[in-house]
Amino acid sequence: MTVHQAGPQSIPNFSLYGEAVLTHQPEFIHIEDIVSRSHRHGWLIRPHRHGHLFQVLFLYNGSMNVCFDEQQQDLSGSWAVCIPPGFVHGFRFPADTRGRVLSVVDSFLMPDPILQARSSFDSLLEVPCTIGFQADDVLLLQIRQYLEQIRTELEQREHGHAAMLHALMHLVLLTLKRQQLLQADQAPGHESGRRQLFRAFRHLLDRRYREHWNVQAYAQALGVSVSTLNRTCRQQSGQAAKSLIQERLLLEAKRRLIYTTEPLESMAYTLGFKDPAYFSRFFRKLEQMTLSEYRKAQYGRMDTQLP
Repeated sequence: MTVHQAGPQSIPNFSLYGEAVLTHQPEFIHIEDIVSRSHRHGWLIRPHRHGHLFQVLFLYNGSMNVCFDEQQQDLSGSWAVCIPPGFVHGFRFPADTRGRVLSVVDSFLMPDPILQARSSFDSLLEVPCTIGFQADDVLLLQIRQYLEQIRTELEQREHGHAAMLHALMHLVLLTLKRQQLLQADQAPGHESGRRQLFRAFRHLLDRRYREHWNVQAYAQALGVSVSTLNRTCRQQSGQAAKSLIQERLLLEAKRRLIYTTEPLESMAYTLGFKDPAYFSRFFRKLEQMTLSEYRKAQYGRMDTQLP
């Protein structure tokens, strides 16, 4: 199936926020204080996404409002916010917010021949998440030390610079994963087979949703039966695989309605629909309103709802 690509009207896609030139350096890592960029934008980081950057925002103390697509969360205290490439996100901070933002190009996180540990933190790289800390948590203190080492390494560029950055990034991610497991009251270890299958399905869905695969196509690609895939989806999310497939398409439609001015007909083709009229019926059936009604209702939402 031919997938029509989005035109020039799209959700802002930055290298770093406010910088339109995309970074393709294979070892690009950037670290900065929250204040250094946010204060220039009135402490409001409007919804945007990064094509190839994985980011972690570390809130050391204070508060902030986090927006992931239509979901918003108010955080206070000490937090890490993980943002994989391609996910729409935005922030609003009070003027006294303190913390750091770590950005790394996704190719830099590919498996390292020495540090074969990526599977230990893959979930952090696939779906946005928030991880809380107490101000005196040992793991938070460790992360702050790693971030300081990364900043020093970027300034000095001594022998073994790339290898050291690889090691420090793995330490940051593994420490975040430990804290995430502690929060979920789980012992560190391998995920269950069902959990792994569900993650694989969601990852494949993010890549193939524009091709409108049916449940059987996903099951075949994953090497399982339709009944196994449906059972796993219900156990992990409470929904059948077909519902999750429809919701993924609906989510992308909502993103484009909220964050772009793309014409509705063009949007239908962008999302893989052959018939714009069917796209309209699909949306209305799931959302109980028309595309135009939804766009009008959401217009200006990010300015008015971010506190």
